Amino acid sequence: MHAHSLRFFWLSLAAAASVIALAAPASADQSAFLHAVQDRYTFLTPQQLITAGNEACAFTSRGGLAENAVTMVREDLDISVSAAYDIVSAAIVELGC
Repeated sequence: MHAHSLRFFWLSLAAAASVIALAAPASADQSAFLHAVQDRYTFLTPQQLITAGNEACAFTSRGGLAENAVTMVREDLDISVSAAYDIVSAAIVELGC
């Protein structure tokens, strides 16, 4: 990824995280979370997805930045940045982080 593309990605991620942070808190719903990500990431088990989502929630709830949660999920699951972004975004929305 070129430096400009990477910078745009992180700015987009920051903007999305800001919008999500301002949204009304949702109740924790593992079923909705799995529905949001499982069809796209069939190579991951439901338990892997739920664990990653819960870890991302715990991290961001302690004040961690969404971009660092994406890095954490990417490294934990050995997946792409865009897949990790999808999982963290779905966790924030559907698991009520």
